[in-house]
Amino acid sequence: MSIHPLYTFNLPPEEDVIRRNRTITTYYAKLYQIEPKLYKWAGMAAFASFHIGEKLKLWNWKKTGIKSFPDTCQKKNRSIEDDVQIIRIINNRIFLEIGTLHLAFSQLDYNIFKNQLIQSNKHKIVVDAFDKLNTAKKETNIEISEKLIWDANTEILYHEQRLVVQPMFNKLSTTFSGAMSFVASFDYSVNHKKTNWKFASRFIYFMLRKGHSVTKKTGYIPKVTNFDQRWFWITADLLKKWQRIEKNTTSVNEEIDYLSKLESRLLNLNKTLAASHNHIVANNKNI
Repeated sequence: MSIHPLYTFNLPPEEDVIRRNRTITTYYAKLYQIEPKLYKWAGMAAFASFHIGEKLKLWNWKKTGIKSFPDTCQKKNRSIEDDVQIIRIINNRIFLEIGTLHLAFSQLDYNIFKNQLIQSNKHKIVVDAFDKLNTAKKETNIEISEKLIWDANTEILYHEQRLVVQPMFNKLSTTFSGAMSFVASFDYSVNHKKTNWKFASRFIYFMLRKGHSVTKKTGYIPKVTNFDQRWFWITADLLKKWQRIEKNTTSVNEEIDYLSKLESRLLNLNKTLAASHNHIVANNKNI
């Protein structure tokens, strides 16, 4: 007998682009608040979603409306609007593909959760990552547990970037991709505070200084839509900064608390015995 989870995500419609993004950011932050030692990916995702949202605010969504991924990519004459639509869709896809799994993992008996992952044909990287998180929860050796947690969250991040984001980045126009490479940045200080190099990173500056080993394949031109370059930036800078910053719990808690209140949402995670398949597999028909 199947039992529904006691809590499910409540997102605004896709047409309400900015509020939906703010809600996604809020949920990421709340997931992290509930299990900060476990959900490292969710913490990073809260900051990433916030920064995407700041860029989405620059577009007049009321005027243009939203378009599906197929409609956007099948056009012969592409425009900047099509590229912006893809960025919007990526933000939704990441949440539906990975964010919802965190909710299910937090609520279900693990054997049921894992079985549904397998039945849903989730990638082995994802299954292995949640295996590690589940083992870490029961591990009494703190060092072993922490290593399992960071390994698992890094694998989830790799899956996000390689298998969710990259196929969609490949559809961006050359012009838009170049512009993204120039402005791409990340900051762990978002609460209207002044930032510094300890909290922030600019893709093009980092790659020009330290990314020669990976940019040489593209004539030493930094390109954020190139997976190898982006993954180097993430693992060599963004992830390491997150690991350092996270140790300063007061600073992190202030930023996450700000992000968790962008929209009014409650998140009470309770474990149940089972759940229907539909609560684990994201429905991507309309994105």
